[in-house]
Amino acid sequence: MLATLRNLVSSYFPNKNSPNGVLINRIRWVAESVSDRSEFSRRASVVAAEVGSVAVEKLATQFHAEPNPPEHLKGEFPRLGQWIAARQFAIFEILYYIGTPTLPLLRRVAFGDYDWTQGNAIEVLCRLAAAGVEREAIISELIQEMPQLREEALAYAAGPLSIHARSNPEVALVLQELQHVPEFKEAWP
Repeated sequence: MLATLRNLVSSYFPNKNSPNGVLINRIRWVAESVSDRSEFSRRASVVAAEVGSVAVEKLATQFHAEPNPPEHLKGEFPRLGQWIAARQFAIFEILYYIGTPTLPLLRRVAFGDYDWTQGNAIEVLCRLAAAGVEREAIISELIQEMPQLREEALAYAAGPLSIHARSNPEVALVLQELQHVPEFKEAWP
């Protein structure tokens, strides 16, 4: 009983030097730069290189962790849900930079039960397809699955993807193929 209680407490308040604490701190480091797109991407790529594919499932356990910002970031993330959204963006950006090993997790989230993270997973799948990672398979799966997905998930994916498409012609090409799905076209900003 005492060991179970210790494990529960350590999952909410990890020692900053424990593997879980280090990962949480690296996610925070990426999330706190969410408003600066280039720095955000740079940090996510650094963390992806540090943690590698062995951290994929551990990153997934962090999707709904830490709903409130740490004390020193409360002024930057004052609104309800703002911090957890920044953390989720950070986690998915790290997953993007890890690349191919994240596909099983991304597919599970994107095509599973609705959750806030579903749109993030769809976005990253599209970006990976645009980068040439299982392009045909991912596009085919998205076309097949999108009609069953909630419009909130599609809209949540479409917003960031429209921004990426402005500067990345490969993302624009993937989105052009997905525009044939009426549900995705309706969600387009």
